[in-house]
Amino acid sequence: MVGAPCPVGPGRSPATVRGLLPVAALFLLVLSSGADGQPCPAQCSCTGTTVDCHGQGLRSVPRNIPRNTERLDLNANNLTKITKADFAGLRHLRVLQLMENKITTIERGAFQDLKELERL
Repeated sequence: MVGAPCPVGPGRSPATVRGLLPVAALFLLVLSSGADGQPCPAQCSCTGTTVDCHGQGLRSVPRNIPRNTERLDLNANNLTKITKADFAGLRHLRVLQLMENKITTIERGAFQDLKELERL
């Protein structure tokens, strides 16, 4: 319709708005990553410095947990073993939740990097 106002706002053409879509998609991708830009493990959800993997049926600790994680919920999974590599580098971890698993083995040094750990 000629003379009708543009629905995307004054001074903006539909082409300009379409050009912003890739920028908006990139912004959302960054928001879904950890605060340090690392992606969230596929089976988990990440919000700020909290990684929630509660009740996902995991048999092992996910490998790509963001390094800046402060809270990690691994409750209600099928974890049987905690290895030395599972929490390596998670120096900011303060809360680690491991209840309702089937852990029978914890390797020596599994928690050695967790200098800030307050609650297990």
